[in-house]
Amino acid sequence: MNKHVYESDFASILRTPIHGIAATRAKLLNVLRSIDYVGWSTHEESGRLDRRAFTRYATGQANIFSRREVVEADTAAVSVLVDCSASMRGEEIRTAQAISIQLANILSKSNAAFEVTGFHGGAYGNECGSNSENVEYIPFKLWGEPLHRAAAKLGMMDELASSGTPDYSSIYIKLEELSRRTEARKILFLLTDAECYISSHMKYLQDFADKRGINIVAIGIGDTQVGKCFRNAENVKNVRDIATKSFGNLLKAIA
Repeated sequence: MNKHVYESDFASILRTPIHGIAATRAKLLNVLRSIDYVGWSTHEESGRLDRRAFTRYATGQANIFSRREVVEADTAAVSVLVDCSASMRGEEIRTAQAISIQLANILSKSNAAFEVTGFHGGAYGNECGSNSENVEYIPFKLWGEPLHRAAAKLGMMDELASSGTPDYSSIYIKLEELSRRTEARKILFLLTDAECYISSHMKYLQDFADKRGINIVAIGIGDTQVGKCFRNAENVKNVRDIATKSFGNLLKAIA
């Protein structure tokens, strides 16, 4: 692995101008905002004199002060899950890579915890005639890892598409992991070109996420069926589509 080459690839993708990306950035940061809210607590017996309370003072009351109070804001955890199966080879994986890097860059400017993970694997039969899925995850960017340290891994994403698409197990495991995190808001971004979903399985995953307070944002790479399986879904043709109004509406839907 030539680390410098892949870091250069990462930087090149990040520098690619995308008209309208600022609006997408603002919408996503608004969804993830976790700035402490500073307000004022009134009717206090010490602190800053509240001139609006002079009428109470005239009646002999002492609670005529106000004090600053800090209310801890909600925190967010975001998992970006990327289909790295063989069908993604070529333009599809490059599109998914560019979107992942742009999302990671936006997320790094928020207070949200986030990861970027690839998946592939396969489905296999057993002695009972049923199928099982083998999931292999690719840790492009770990929880708590600074984005610059993950640059080389994200820069080589387009070289790692192979094997099958164990979609159900890959998504289920990530939803389980998200559900155990302590952050108040949880979001799973799914990037995939899969078309042959078993819709009942995907609808179960949507219900599973709903019950655990997790928002799924499904991004179909190309013409996919993600819209038939997930409530919040949008197909994209290239990275520029994440700056479109329809993608912005997708983010507003999870706000």
